[in-house]
Amino acid sequence: MSARAQELASLFEQTNEDFISFITGMSESDWLTVCPNEERTVAALAFHVAGGYSFELRAFAGIANGDEQPIVTKEYLDRVNAQDGARFAHADRAATIELLRTDGRTAAEFVRSLNDEQLKRVGAYIDWVPPMSVEKWIELVLIGHIRMHRASMEAVLHPETAPQA
Repeated sequence: MSARAQELASLFEQTNEDFISFITGMSESDWLTVCPNEERTVAALAFHVAGGYSFELRAFAGIANGDEQPIVTKEYLDRVNAQDGARFAHADRAATIELLRTDGRTAAEFVRSLNDEQLKRVGAYIDWVPPMSVEKWIELVLIGHIRMHRASMEAVLHPETAPQA
């Protein structure tokens, strides 16, 4: 077992659990608040985070295994995110939390399964980000994605305490 993979998995788990606690403690009006910079509701963003885990893991597994990856364009992802933003604007919070938990467990198990060689493999799967190691993808996308969207939510829901850019 890779010590670095264990460390990344634990960091992901903690970030995911913190996110779950954050959305669990919201009021219903908070849950349905629109984040203007994201053009989606908090509900849609939370569902987007949860739904992203399986998408990201498929890409990371391909890179880790040295497989050729289909490259996703920004235009395609923007279109899908806009459609999903509308479709999940009123996502069920309990179902979203369950998806964060179940897909979060799968993601953590996947990260833990990686060896050091796999963590160092470099590849790309989105066209606007240069190739990076699997380790960097996990840090910046799997974990960073949660943090980025949570910061957007906090900026709208708690502007007095949100970090300033």
